[in-house]
Amino acid sequence: MTKRDPDSLRAHFIPLAGEIAEMFSFNRSIGQIYGLLYASPQALSLEDIAKSCQMSKGNASIHLRTLEAWGAVNRSWKPGTRKDYYAANTDVKGLAAKRLQEGIEKRLAIIKSKLKSIRDDPSISALRSDLKGAYTVKRLEELESLLQQAESVFSMLPKLMTLKRFL
Repeated sequence: MTKRDPDSLRAHFIPLAGEIAEMFSFNRSIGQIYGLLYASPQALSLEDIAKSCQMSKGNASIHLRTLEAWGAVNRSWKPGTRKDYYAANTDVKGLAAKRLQEGIEKRLAIIKSKLKSIRDDPSISALRSDLKGAYTVKRLEELESLLQQAESVFSMLPKLMTLKRFL
């Protein structure tokens, strides 16, 4: 087996991380930056990140702010320099669970809002006496019940992720 240069290995890992990010509907550049930091033994400056990921400092900065907001990277500084340095939060399971929960909660809230606006429409109550309308109203109520159950289940996701069998 041939010995690989760590920089060569990282050069293969960065695009892979970008592809993985895209598979999960994230921005490719965000994945590349996170992959670089995840594979780096020390914190890196904005300039180092931009150069390694072959992107502008402005683009890297925008994506680093997003990753910071998600808790995926941590910013620090080194004595004697004014630069910020970034390191990855390596708890990939925790990050994935948090992003999954936030995404699901956001989508459920959108559905809940749309179902509420349909239910609150004054013309809906008039439909209850009509056979077809009553059938549709019943389906609407079933969807609202299903939504409440989904919200209840997904609110327990963080607790489930802490159980040993899920680790």
